[in-house]
Amino acid sequence: MKVFVFGGGGDVGEYVLKKLAAENHEATTVAETENRAEELKMMGAVQVMVATDHQFVDAMVGCRAIIYIAGANPTAGENKNVLVDKDAVANAMAEARKQGIERVVYLSPARVDESAESQETGGKKGPEELIKLDVFTYTVVHSTRGVHKPGKGMIDIVSSNGEKGKEIPFEDVAAVLVESLANKATYNKTFKVVSGTTPIKKALANL
Repeated sequence: MKVFVFGGGGDVGEYVLKKLAAENHEATTVAETENRAEELKMMGAVQVMVATDHQFVDAMVGCRAIIYIAGANPTAGENKNVLVDKDAVANAMAEARKQGIERVVYLSPARVDESAESQETGGKKGPEELIKLDVFTYTVVHSTRGVHKPGKGMIDIVSSNGEKGKEIPFEDVAAVLVESLANKATYNKTFKVVSGTTPIKKALANL
């Protein structure tokens, strides 16, 4: 499957590119410089469009799905504003509709380890509500704070916010996003993940 990755150059995005390549998907993304584009290709991206003005339309041609890793300050937390570019998400979804893309997997910047009130600040949850109202078969993932540690491939699905103190490797967040692409148990669902004791594939199948 050809998959467009928004945020392919970030902490989670790099692992997403690697995992898509490992599972024989064709990842395409955008970089701001030629050097960064070469780095992302080495990580697994088949196509990287260089654009400094967030132009992505050409790179989406032929894609069947989108993994959107929403931009957010990774140090943001309880009661801190995080400005999420809702217009960028809206523009991307509008182009996706034009190109007949039906599948969207969205990593929300609203984290599990925040209170419900904090999740709403800075418009963090606005884009995911927009996606849910659109024509897409969506999956929205909330994770707890990501860390640079080796992935364990084990998660728990939790039902409430406030999972403070729990972390999850960026690699495992990426694995959840890639596994969700074709896992029908995740279709049109929003769920919360933390590091845990259940293999990712099994945890998602039980949603």
